[in-house]
Amino acid sequence: MISRRVVFVVGSALLVGGVLAILDDQVVLGIALLVVASLAVVWRGLVTVRRGRRALADRERAEVPAGAVRSADDPAPVEDVVAALMGMNGDGLPYAIDASPTSDGVRVDVKWKHEEMRWQTLFVRGSQAYSWRMEVDLDPSKARYAFVEHSGTAAVRAAAGPLGAVAYGTWTWKRGKTSGGTSATFVEGADGQVTVTGPAGPRTSWEGAVMIKPADAKVPVFTVLRDNGWRPRRDWFGARLFEK
Repeated sequence: MISRRVVFVVGSALLVGGVLAILDDQVVLGIALLVVASLAVVWRGLVTVRRGRRALADRERAEVPAGAVRSADDPAPVEDVVAALMGMNGDGLPYAIDASPTSDGVRVDVKWKHEEMRWQTLFVRGSQAYSWRMEVDLDPSKARYAFVEHSGTAAVRAAAGPLGAVAYGTWTWKRGKTSGGTSATFVEGADGQVTVTGPAGPRTSWEGAVMIKPADAKVPVFTVLRDNGWRPRRDWFGARLFEK
């Protein structure tokens, strides 16, 4: 693997050389140098994304309890369902499952653990954080469930250059249901450090990745519910799409 510092130094030299060549009326040479510099940056960015995705793909996944599948005509008691869901918890999982009684039954909370990344280079400082939570309400009288998701994103960027400094931040929060969504950020610092705070705790390196993929938590939860004979109030193809 070519060193990130080599890519940074060579890319900067090509960029400066391209600009100087254009100013010296060597337009073709200048454009060629700029194109090569751009391709080098894009290539290195793709390498970072690929390595980040590979690291995130190695995360631990919940093991769905093996057992006889029960039909909707013979659903399991709510106590058994809650025990099966809670039994999937693990320190290595990126999310945690909890349950508490309600006036109508039981609420199961599935919450993604902390996902935040901070980085700093010579000119840029930034942070990116993701959050996600799902509430599943269980109705033991009908063996039915209903759920809603909450997701949030917070980002801050600050940069300094010859023309001055600029900073901005964004924050979003949504309530509803998702299907097959993924939120991810991949960062590589050629001249700085990247600190990632995730399920396994903080880690500092030259590169980092944070990602929330709700399906990793939703699929095991709804597999347990369905295997135990529980169903949503309206069980059809469209509704099942939101369980992935």
